[in-house]
Amino acid sequence: MSLGYLLASLPALAYGREPGITAEAFAEACASALGARDAAAAALLALGGEAPSDHPAVCRWRGLCAAIDAAIGRRRLAARGGGGDFAAPVSALCPVWLTRMVDAAFETAPDPLAREEALDRARWAAADELGGFDPMAKGQVFAYAARLRLALRRSAWDAARGRARLEAALPEQTL
Repeated sequence: MSLGYLLASLPALAYGREPGITAEAFAEACASALGARDAAAAALLALGGEAPSDHPAVCRWRGLCAAIDAAIGRRRLAARGGGGDFAAPVSALCPVWLTRMVDAAFETAPDPLAREEALDRARWAAADELGGFDPMAKGQVFAYAARLRLALRRSAWDAARGRARLEAALPEQTL
């Protein structure tokens, strides 16, 4: 299978919708269309995990995620009255537009779920950094893989299960 066929055959991903493919099926398709190193990187991006990789797309994605996490940490630290020198390194790591998306998530999201959805939109937008400008380039496969992982993560969210986990994590309250 060629790269063009792979890109054309992947089901479209849309933020907030169920993906039409599993991470395993995506990894299998990549294995037949890409070289071993690129296929492994695409699988790692789609399946998640912390396996070591020196692949440029994996390193770039992990760097973007780390920058988002650092911007989130900066906002949470500021909300607790902290600050100090933490803000300076964040701006060097995180593109300005991404920092603004994180800031907007904290300023406009009315509750933690809405904030997490806004942060996922920032992650979704950050996947563009992997794709580049050519819609038929190999980078589009890596952008797709990152978005697929986000879509699968969102599709696994369950309000009842989340509430049960929250109640289990909270200490017993006596009235």
